[in-house]
This record gives sequence, structure tokens and C-alpha cells, in this order.
Amino acid sequence: MTSPLVAASGRAPLDEVGTVASQAFGPVFSETVQSARMEQPLRDPLARKLATYADLTPGDLLDLEEWAANGRRFAAQTPLLHQSDVPESAILVLDGFACRYKFLTNGRRQITAYLLPGDLFELDLDFRLPLDCAVGTLTACQLAFIPRADYEDLIGRRPRIARALQMVRLTEAATLREWITNLGSRSGPERLAHFLCEMLLRLRTAGLAPGNQYSFPITQADLADTLGISCVHINRVLQKLRRDGLIELSGRRLTILKPEGLRLLAEYDASYLEPAAVPLRPSAIDKLTA
Repeated sequence: MTSPLVAASGRAPLDEVGTVASQAFGPVFSETVQSARMEQPLRDPLARKLATYADLTPGDLLDLEEWAANGRRFAAQTPLLHQSDVPESAILVLDGFACRYKFLTNGRRQITAYLLPGDLFELDLDFRLPLDCAVGTLTACQLAFIPRADYEDLIGRRPRIARALQMVRLTEAATLREWITNLGSRSGPERLAHFLCEMLLRLRTAGLAPGNQYSFPITQADLADTLGISCVHINRVLQKLRRDGLIELSGRRLTILKPEGLRLLAEYDASYLEPAAVPLRPSAIDKLTA
């Protein structure tokens, strides 16, 4: 059954949460976050993210702000789209953590992607496709639903945004390959270390990870469904990383105490988060600036 939440929309204020960040990953985590092509802080997380891929114009930013203004709150663990639904709205995460996931017939869940502030559940522009996964909130979230007509109109009018979203899709595909490698080839501690490294850099891009710490409201059950291990094993892995002095988890805030140690444990290479893609042919952007 198609979720009635897809058609819902409303208005809610958007909190200011920092600056655009494009984090280069060197031998250690750098605490200095560089501004990505924008001198002033941007108002919404999607604009911050897309500005790391393209030089957005004032008109681009105004249109993205309109998307970000149409937000409403959803409780934690709320299903948004079910597997086989045909979505008619894109979903923009403004605050909180959401995810893509699949259920097995025995009730077990596998989380296949995290949707963080600034992430967009996109619509296919050429087809109406039944979903091969479900989408839901992990924590309390503020979400904006962008109807298909509005989404297609903006993509058609804003070539810089369209190109940035192409880069986002390349990054998401590379991230999925990293997750497959993580699940298939790393131990429990290595899987968690890799996941924590990725979360740090993605949240820094959204302006939500000052220094080497960030909000971590994810439950152990969610972590188990993300990393493909049991809740009991997740607890043991967390304790090991704490004993080794790599992380500190206080309440719902995680601090990476030894960034280089965590990176080495995970063999973490962040290049997949910043694909070095070179266009093969002129785009609408190039024609406008020629």
C-alpha cells in the first residue's frame, strides 16, 4: 500500500546548522573544514551539499531554499515509502537521520543507505518505477516532499543543480560499493570503524560535525541492521573501540579520539565521497558560460 505520507507537505522553520564543507581526507582527519565554493553560510543542507559539486548561482540557491522551506516533522521509525510503492515526490532530509532498507520474509531488516541532512531521495525523470526498497526515518526528522512536477521543473531550469545531482548519484553508487565491501570483507570492528569514518565526513559536509565529534542518535539495533551483525555483537564491538581509546560515546554524541587509529583499523579511503568525474561533452552550463 502506498504511504499517505508522500503527499503530505507543510511549512516549518529550518534551523541554521553551520557552513558548507568539502572535506579532503588525508592521513588523519583534519579539523579544518574548507568552504566549498561559497563565501557565506548557506541556509539549507541540500544547498551546502550541492555547492561542493557545482558553482551555484543566486537563482539556484533561491530555488533550493523554496524546497527547504516546505518541511514538516516526522517521528522516529516512521515508514515513508514501502517496497513496490511508486513515489510521486522526492524527499529531502532537512534534519535527522532516515534510511533505505529491505525486509526479509522472516522480519529481518537490512539498512542499505543512510539519508542525512542535505540528502535527497530522488525521482527518476524518465520512468515511474516501483521501489525495490523501503524508506523510513531512523530518528525524528524534518523532511520536505517535492512533487514530481516541481522537481522536474527545477531540474530542467537549473543545469548547475542538475549537474551537481549527477555527481551526487555517482557518489551514492560508489558509497553502495563501499558498503558491499564493508559487509563482505571486514570484521565487526573494521565495519563499525569504516561506518563511523564515513559518517564523520558526510556530517562535516552538512556542517554538523565540528572537530571529530557528531550527534549519534542511532540505536544498537539500527547499527546491527546496518552492519549485518547481531545486537550483542554490536555491543561488544562498541566496547572494544572504547577500550582501545578510539571513540567515546556519551549520551547521543560520539567523539573520535584517535582519528588516525580509526582510519587505519578500517583501511578507510574517503576518495569515493568525492568522485573525480570529468564531463565527456559540453553541458547546458558550458553553453551558458561560453
